[in-house]
Amino acid sequence: MARNPNPARITDEIWSLWERFDRLEPSALLGGIYAAKPGYHNYRNAVATSDYSRADVAADRQGPGDKAAALDLTMSADAMRRYTSRLDVAARARDERLYIGGVPIIREFIGTKDNRSVYCYVLTGGRPLGVGADAGPDPGRDSTHLWHLHISFIRRFVNSADAMNRIHSILAGESLATWRSHGSEEGDMAAAEDLWRLLFNGGYPPGVSPTHNGGVDRAEIFRRLQAIQRDLTVLLSSSDQMVDSAQVVKSTLAGLSAEQLSEAIKDSGISPDTLADAIPDADAQQVLDALAARVAALTAPASHAEQSIDRP
Repeated sequence: MARNPNPARITDEIWSLWERFDRLEPSALLGGIYAAKPGYHNYRNAVATSDYSRADVAADRQGPGDKAAALDLTMSADAMRRYTSRLDVAARARDERLYIGGVPIIREFIGTKDNRSVYCYVLTGGRPLGVGADAGPDPGRDSTHLWHLHISFIRRFVNSADAMNRIHSILAGESLATWRSHGSEEGDMAAAEDLWRLLFNGGYPPGVSPTHNGGVDRAEIFRRLQAIQRDLTVLLSSSDQMVDSAQVVKSTLAGLSAEQLSEAIKDSGISPDTLADAIPDADAQQVLDALAARVAALTAPASHAEQSIDRP
């Protein structure tokens, strides 16, 4: 990956978050970090003292005054829904990853959950924006956020690796249980559940049928196969958070290393439609179960190592 192109204005920690997201999401493009305009994309010392990215929240008056505090991520329609929704679920649940010392890491995120309407959620400083509470949805942001996800970081945390790791964990779809237990046996078990939940089971934990009747209909089979092709590479790209990298290399799936398998899926040219049509309904569950078991095995190594208000 490229080096930080503007270390005078962009922290290495925000740049690293972008690089990791780029590996996570195949459709990702960098929309921008630093920009000489009002709001979080600019550095604090360059904006007016009345600017909302400086005046409203005490923690925005802390941290480096010469660094940008926002990240724009451009991506596909499907990815926009996925990552906006992941942040929204975490924000509404007051997920502990979004807070350090009780202070929110981000001021707001703006994207879309349906590709039709712009969605913004403010985690702190909502009243000055007219939200009516310190946190909550804030309508009226501009339509460019239908194709790019904007994250405003609280300025105190722009050079915090811990803060950026937390945001990456949420974007990557990692469960809170997995994040809490990295490096432990419980962490491996939670990571295995993440693999099943994200790849094969529509967000449901193992043992729960998405169809609620013990069966898997054809639409669900198709969705799962799409997930295999789309999300396996994503999960393997962040596998350093789940198991020791040497163990990932040693792990095999149908005779291939994890990396070889990932490349084989990407290079095969076989679409999810073709896969779904090629597998008889009667055999699909068995195929999915076998794939689930093999992919889950990757997380069970033999030993453990360890921005009037001018805003986006």
